[in-house]
Amino acid sequence: MKRNVQKWMITWIVVLFSATLSAKTPKYIFYCIGDGMSFAHMMATQLFYESGSCHEGQESLTFLDFPVRSAIRTHASNSPITCSAAAGTALATGQKTNLTYIGLGPDGKPLISIAKQLRDKGYAIGIITSGQIDDATPAAFYASQKRKETYLIGKEGADSQFDFLAGSALKQPYAPGKPSLYDYYRQKGYTICRGIEEYNAARETDKMLLLDADTALRSWLPYVIEREPEAMGLEFMVQAGIEKLYHEKGKKGFFMMIEGASIDHASHPCDIATSVLETAEFDRSVRIAYEFYKKHPDETLIIVTADHETGGLALGEKTSKTFHWEYINAQKISKESLSRLFQKAQKEGKLDTWEKARNLLAEKTGLWETIPVNAGEEASLMQCYYQTVVQGNENREITLYAQTVPLVAEAIALVNKKIGVSWGSFSHTGGVVPFYAVGCEASQFGSLNDNTEIPNTLRRIMKIK
Repeated sequence: MKRNVQKWMITWIVVLFSATLSAKTPKYIFYCIGDGMSFAHMMATQLFYESGSCHEGQESLTFLDFPVRSAIRTHASNSPITCSAAAGTALATGQKTNLTYIGLGPDGKPLISIAKQLRDKGYAIGIITSGQIDDATPAAFYASQKRKETYLIGKEGADSQFDFLAGSALKQPYAPGKPSLYDYYRQKGYTICRGIEEYNAARETDKMLLLDADTALRSWLPYVIEREPEAMGLEFMVQAGIEKLYHEKGKKGFFMMIEGASIDHASHPCDIATSVLETAEFDRSVRIAYEFYKKHPDETLIIVTADHETGGLALGEKTSKTFHWEYINAQKISKESLSRLFQKAQKEGKLDTWEKARNLLAEKTGLWETIPVNAGEEASLMQCYYQTVVQGNENREITLYAQTVPLVAEAIALVNKKIGVSWGSFSHTGGVVPFYAVGCEASQFGSLNDNTEIPNTLRRIMKIK
């Protein structure tokens, strides 16, 4: 009996040892973060696909069938509801921290990200976002600052010596008495490209900072809903990143962080049409990574998650249980842009009658033209027009990134209702977020329940202490 037990133990030790020896480390890692993306954002986009309304022809979210799936907690160390800085830090470093801290622990001491550790192991590193390259989530992978220190964060991007940085812009490229960050990046060996044409002309260069072609842009890339077809988007940046990093000579492989920043941006003002189209672009970017995975299935790991939920999105509406996802295509511009357009037209005296205001709303939202509006709903909009445009009693809807005039806010709220969704917040919420993974060693992520476990599991897989 004793001898049998000993044989059994020896056999299992050999099996475990063999498994350890045979365990592979991914050569190519895609870390995809949908900023503000909840399960509800995902399912809204999935149902949009299934309704046949998506112009690009997708039928299902790329990552919905990834074999490893979980739900992730996102709280900060000092708050049950996190911000992008604290959440990005958790996703990048594996440690919780305070709100507004980027790459810093709660004690204010610098933390080291998984990206920097992989850089030091010889991997090429790419950081890609549809937002500003020095905003909270991308910055958490290379900087250690409080969020307000935007110039210093941008400077640390150049200091990181990461191979490929891509986003809409730098938040604060200039500071009194300090060198231009553009000059600083060039001094650090970066080629700065603006837009697709400049990238194509300089694709053979070494380290690159790729920004939007609009040199005056200081925020996110234009939303998909209103972007010109030929303009640079997240998909192009991911393709460019793969092209750059895959061909890096002397590198062991690459690590690429991909952020769909504008999902969050569109969800703060509770704009479902814009949010769904941003989630769809994020999904198409994941699809690009997945196509790469299919060519290198034994060497590639793809992770898809979110930093937090934004907007308290719910699939369903108080007075109706039906969905009309086709109405997403009726809206032509974002809520933010429509508010700016409305203010401009009002200032120019072009909205001096309800009919003119109604026509503008119809053209840009699809209300009346594609989306039916009953007499009571129109009366409510007319009353809002009278109170705000005629009487001048404007009480703007204020969210993190925008101030929306009341009539536009009410019109987009009606679009949301007609599509069949509702929102509970103008800010982040404390709900869990999705986690999906596929590829080399993806099974190691099977039991996660907190955002800090993602980089720490990566460290274990990559044999990083």
